[in-house]
Amino acid sequence: MNDILFTILPVAGLLGLAFIGFGINIFFRKNGRFPETSVGRNSEMRKKGITCVKHDEIRRCKAAGNEGVSGCCLSG
Repeated sequence: MNDILFTILPVAGLLGLAFIGFGINIFFRKNGRFPETSVGRNSEMRKKGITCVKHDEIRRCKAAGNEGVSGCCLSG
């Protein structure tokens, strides 16, 4: 029983410190949010020419005139 406590207590303490660190990180950021990780919404990725695969597929289907063909375009 003591071996389990010696394992669980340090792990719980480290997890607690991690959550506190994330909270402090959010608190001290300019707008209080983490950076946008979605490729479609991240302006820095767009500047580098990295785009969302889903949007690329939809653009290709529209350009080919296959908007209504089942299996060509990803659903909305």
